[in-house]
Amino acid sequence: EIGDKEEIAYSLESLGEIGVIHNDLDSTLNYYTRSLKIHVELGNKRGIANIYHLISYYYKYKPPADLDSILYYSKLSLEILEELEDEREMVYTLITIGRVYRFEENWELALSYYHHALDLEQKFDRQHSLAYILGNIGILYEDKLDYDKALDYNIRTLKLFEERSSQSGLASAFVNIGNIYFYKGDLDSALYYYTRTLKLVEEFINKTELASDLLRMGIIYLDKGDYKKADEYLEKSFVIQKELGLGKYDVLETTTYLYLTYKYLGKEYNVKKIHSLIKDTEIIEFELNYALYQLLEDKSYLETAYNQVQEKASAMEEELAQKFLSYLIPKAIGEEWEKVK
Repeated sequence: EIGDKEEIAYSLESLGEIGVIHNDLDSTLNYYTRSLKIHVELGNKRGIANIYHLISYYYKYKPPADLDSILYYSKLSLEILEELEDEREMVYTLITIGRVYRFEENWELALSYYHHALDLEQKFDRQHSLAYILGNIGILYEDKLDYDKALDYNIRTLKLFEERSSQSGLASAFVNIGNIYFYKGDLDSALYYYTRTLKLVEEFINKTELASDLLRMGIIYLDKGDYKKADEYLEKSFVIQKELGLGKYDVLETTTYLYLTYKYLGKEYNVKKIHSLIKDTEIIEFELNYALYQLLEDKSYLETAYNQVQEKASAMEEELAQKFLSYLIPKAIGEEWEKVK
């Protein structure tokens, strides 16, 4: 009878996972809850830990993501896995908890969970998991705008993916490294890594990443003053994004850089459309505010960009803040603001 009940619990768990695949999340939680009840009745701690982990993923995928619930169920799972001394499974739960703290910008707590996961993962021969952890740490430092540390971790990730010949992993690492070089103002290095990404995503027909990569390359050619190439890449990106269905920020970003290219090429563009898109976008980052200032020649966008940059710098340690303010776009914003204020 115990064996039958355990089999039912695992079957319910599988049905819940199918619900995630088919985006039937209401039935997913129902199946997980029923499975959890049986595991509790049987005292099956491993089954309970796994269901808690799956429920945390349910709250990740059900929009909007419920970070408090993800954290709650992940910590319940971790507590049991620690009791069972199951270090292999602990790694994935630690990463999940670290990611929640990263989204909440609780950098120190996020790093403590990531490094705990990293310490455990060193015991196992799982290069993909190791690369995944290093990549997450790299993204955290990128979020913190600490690009030197971000670059270090992403290069370590890249080397692991090169050893495994993981095409999807390589594409992800190339993008991240390209982004970091772009933010640091090393446009040639950024272009090199974006070009390598482009070859991979074209081969595997990943249209979402293809559109993003073309956009990034278009912006670089725009910054380098090669407006014809910028026009070519931005137009290609815009066509793919329209096909996929652009989000509001994506529409504003791509249109802004495309129109800025038109402006430098002496081509016509629709100013009313830009103003309409701005009204529909709640939060605009400093890079895009600076591009809007260049396009519309409205000082208010430059002022907003300058204030955003200063706010970010004021939240950093002094050495990191000085580095950040010396990078291409923050530096250009600061210098332009000094001219026109």
